[in-house]
Amino acid sequence: MVLRPVVIDGVRMMALTEEEFESLAASRRQFGSQVVRLRMAREALISLTDAAEAMCSLLRAGEVPVGAAAHASAGTGGQSRTGLLGALEGAVEQARRVAGGRPGKPAPPGGRRSGR
Repeated sequence: MVLRPVVIDGVRMMALTEEEFESLAASRRQFGSQVVRLRMAREALISLTDAAEAMCSLLRAGEVPVGAAAHASAGTGGQSRTGLLGALEGAVEQARRVAGGRPGKPAPPGGRRSGR
């Protein structure tokens, strides 16, 4: 790009060829789309962090049962735990999609994924 200073009505400006302008406009569009993707990634990370912090708080307090048998015997408190687990799983899947990773596989019984 060659800088071509011009003065129009006493205002200093830079003149561009049509090709240079199109190139600059395309770069700006690409930058704008990257900003949107970055914003989506930030929102996914915030959502995942919030869900993980809530899960950690319950685990510290001993309020989250471990294993399928504990879930079955949890009683009325199971709804909030199930809701929290669902929120955490949803946040993880959202983060995976935004990050461009493959969708996660359901965890096997016992709650741990293989290979980790």
